[in-house]
Amino acid sequence: MTIYANYAATTPALSPVVVKELCEYLGGTHLNAGRNFEGLEAGAIALRARRAIAKLFGVADPLKVLFTSGATASLNMAINGMVRQGDHVLSTGVEHNATARPLEALRKSGVIEIDWLRCDPDGSLDVQTLRRAIRKNTRLLVMSHASNVLGTILPITACFRIARECGILTILDTAQTGGVLPFTMGDCCDVIAFAGHKGLGGLAGSGGFVIGAEASGEMRSWILGGTGSVSHSLDMPEFMPDKFEPGTQNTIGILSLAISVEEILRTGVERIREHECALTARFIAGLREIKKIKIHGTLDPDRSVSVVSIAVQGCDAGEVSRYLFENHGIITRSGLHCSPLAHKTAGTYPDGTVRFSFGSRTTEEDIDTVLEALSTM
Repeated sequence: MTIYANYAATTPALSPVVVKELCEYLGGTHLNAGRNFEGLEAGAIALRARRAIAKLFGVADPLKVLFTSGATASLNMAINGMVRQGDHVLSTGVEHNATARPLEALRKSGVIEIDWLRCDPDGSLDVQTLRRAIRKNTRLLVMSHASNVLGTILPITACFRIARECGILTILDTAQTGGVLPFTMGDCCDVIAFAGHKGLGGLAGSGGFVIGAEASGEMRSWILGGTGSVSHSLDMPEFMPDKFEPGTQNTIGILSLAISVEEILRTGVERIREHECALTARFIAGLREIKKIKIHGTLDPDRSVSVVSIAVQGCDAGEVSRYLFENHGIITRSGLHCSPLAHKTAGTYPDGTVRFSFGSRTTEEDIDTVLEALSTM
């Protein structure tokens, strides 16, 4: 029996409801939206997904939901579309490379200056750290909702309110929280980047971003091309969603999102959160009984998503992951998890950690089996 404990990387399998409808779709005509009469179906699929995602994130206008290949593409588009020469940008010490690398590239090219807001070793961020870092030319704040290494949930509401008061635009990376942690876009967040293949339960290669009214005017189109609209012009359209959706869309990926997010809405994100919180609490309690294990993060399930990183005394992280898989069929992820900033914050760089992450199909029995396997090391 295999136990999957790597939900922070990707959801291991589509739900039966999603699989059934995708198979029906693949058996018929599937053409690109806006380019032919049959392609009207693709446009209807996109609108269905926009409506579901808009409801999930509390957005009134579904046309403000834009589709990309995932959170990485969305963050690159938003960051590069927002910044201007000479801007100062703030981000945190637990960011994924999907945020850190595009920001660092802009810094190296002399476009922006960056300050990485210092977090505590458990991933917590004091909002006063943000206040002290703001300058006159600070234009953008980019934050993960929760660390993909430590699981720690960052104080986005308080931080974004401060940013709004100072006229700073905001981008939120919800790769670890979309579909598993209740929240809405509210009045203070300008862009929400989401990954389709994690908590939202869609296919890999799906995702996108939600954009607010002010940001939609401030953000430039970073990827340009055909839209099937305003084809007489060599300029990108200025209206949504065409402004940010050039080229042929991943319609089957978008359909997977529509079906899965509708299922999440029926289940209720609060119920999903409750399940994952209980699993995390059970896991942390069990880990505390194993003396040779050090847990990184807050150790508080209410302040984190279902991501737990550990170090085993005297053991290499990669070897621990290998042992768990080869001897117990437990799938984890070891190393730096595409987030060297978070590991430097936690004091686990360059060795990394073994990361466990749980999801909707994880059971209490799975947790107990993992704990038993760790106790035998």
